[in-house]
Amino acid sequence: MIDGCPRGSARTRIRSVLVCLAILLGASSGQAAAPFEFALVGDYPYFPRDDAGFPHLLEDLRDAPSLSWIVHVGDLHNPRATDCTEALYKGRLDLFTSLGPPFILTPGDNDWSDCDAESPEGTDFLARVRRIFFPNAGRVEGAPGFVVRSQAASTDFPEVVENIIWEREGVVFATLHMIAFSGPAIFDDVREDRLRLIDAGEAWLDEVFRVARETNARGVFVALQADPWPTSGSVRYFEALEPQHLNERSEFTGFKQKLVGHARAFKKPIVIGHGDTHLYRIDKPLHDEHLETLQNVTRVEGFGSPDGHWVRVRVEPDREEVFSFRQEWVPENMYTLVPREDRTDAYEEDLLGARLYVIRIAQAVPKVLALIGLVSVIRFVYRRVTV
Repeated sequence: MIDGCPRGSARTRIRSVLVCLAILLGASSGQAAAPFEFALVGDYPYFPRDDAGFPHLLEDLRDAPSLSWIVHVGDLHNPRATDCTEALYKGRLDLFTSLGPPFILTPGDNDWSDCDAESPEGTDFLARVRRIFFPNAGRVEGAPGFVVRSQAASTDFPEVVENIIWEREGVVFATLHMIAFSGPAIFDDVREDRLRLIDAGEAWLDEVFRVARETNARGVFVALQADPWPTSGSVRYFEALEPQHLNERSEFTGFKQKLVGHARAFKKPIVIGHGDTHLYRIDKPLHDEHLETLQNVTRVEGFGSPDGHWVRVRVEPDREEVFSFRQEWVPENMYTLVPREDRTDAYEEDLLGARLYVIRIAQAVPKVLALIGLVSVIRFVYRRVTV
């Protein structure tokens, strides 16, 4: 007999048992968290070749069943190929919100900081991005949309409307608007804006994990544009042979140190989803001061130009790992499978290849100068010895 169920005749007891089982099953099903999925995209389109593939990417997202939302990790376009106009941004927003699921953007450098500072409109590009993509602080755009918490409600960073937090099925999600430095400070007109966004991002990361602790969250997913770990590989290999990769992008050192502390305290799955370097990968890049990997932190980087595909993120709150990932190919965008002689103008190459020759020459200059210096020293020593 189930505790708490009434006793009586056989018929009454059977009826009571059935009622109690129904209550128990209902309670059990109420505790189970339903799995759900969302899309991770970014860094596309960049060049004319991508313009041909962009409609196929959008159609693939439109046809994908049961996406809870679409997260775009920034760089909606390439300012070297298309101007940062209001019409372009409104067009991109309309395209993504027309797909059906709510649309969430965390801006990238190409969306504002890399735009032409000498624009005839004298535009504040960051203000434009905020006005177009974040018109309502605390709400995600698209149908049906949903309510979120925005950092704009804070006293320290009231302008950073784009950093948000939301929850579903006991899992905490957030966006951080952080972009990497672009060359020496003397040439970076928006360096102060970048630094302020990094400060805001670090403060928001603390808030994300405060919420996660308070709600006893099952996992945390954080989306941003910048890649804090551009080079993948073994930490021990880097320590021995390429130590410069151990702390790449030093502007994010504080962010990574905070993440180490939160990962140790939280102990449950954490995912950092980002774009920036256009390389689809899933790995464990976060390490502490002892070069030990924080195993509960996973990095997933989405596809980027020239690869017009997307990543499906599956969230299963009742699984220990919570998050899993599946690459979603867009068949029409598998352009490298087309023989080069059969490619049309839609596969036009970008200018990066030509610029690489200049970069290689610049990289070779110090080596050539060092070689010349070495030869000069050897000749000098030889003459002194043979005199």
